[in-house]
Amino acid sequence: MPPPDPSSPAAALDRLFDPRAFLTDAASGLVTDPAGTRVIYASHEFTRAIHHLLLKEKSGVWRDALARTGRACGRDLALGLDRESARLGLPSLGELPLETCLGFLERTFAAHGWGVLSVDLADAPDHGLVTAHLTHSFFAEVLADTNDFADPFPAGLLQGFFEFISGEPLGCIEIACVRRGAPRCTFVITATERLAGVAPFLGRETAEAILARLKA
Repeated sequence: MPPPDPSSPAAALDRLFDPRAFLTDAASGLVTDPAGTRVIYASHEFTRAIHHLLLKEKSGVWRDALARTGRACGRDLALGLDRESARLGLPSLGELPLETCLGFLERTFAAHGWGVLSVDLADAPDHGLVTAHLTHSFFAEVLADTNDFADPFPAGLLQGFFEFISGEPLGCIEIACVRRGAPRCTFVITATERLAGVAPFLGRETAEAILARLKA
C-alpha cells in the first residue's frame, strides 16, 4: 500500500493534532492547540467547586453558562480550524468533506480530554438529524454526585461547530446521560424549533425513543 499523500486532508489532520504541536503554559493552566484555540485545564476539584457555587447562586446558571461557553468555543474551534486549513492549502472547512470535519471534531475532544466522541450521520439525509455519542465524558466523571444531565458544554460546542460549518442556526441537546443511567451520553443536532417538542421527554425517555419522536 502506498504511503498517504502528505498534502491530503487526512495527513494534514494528523499534523494538526500532533501532541508536540500543543503549547502548554503550566503556570496559567492554558493549552493552545495548533489551530490557535486556547483551553483552560481545570482540576476535577476546581470544576466541582465551581459547579457547586453556581448551583447555590441560581438554579440553571451552570447549565446556561456552560452551554453558552461551549457554543462560543465550538465556533472559535471551527474558525481556527478553517484558518489552519487555509494555511495548509486545504479548502475551507465548509468545503471539506463532512467526514473530514468530523475527524477534526472527534480528535479535538480526545486531545483536550473531554471524552471519546463519535458522530453518526445515518439520520442526516432523510431526517435532518445528526447524532453524537460521548463516552468517558469529562463532566459526567467530574460531576459523579449529580443526577442531572452533565454535559451542557459539549452540547454547546457541538452546536457552535455545526452552525459554523453549515452556515445555519442550529440547536443541540443532550438526550441521554450516563449520570441518568444511560450507557453513554448522547446528543442530537438539528433545527432549534424541532428540539422544543422533545424537551419535556428529556430524562423520561431513552435516546432511541426521543430520536423516534424527532423522526415522526
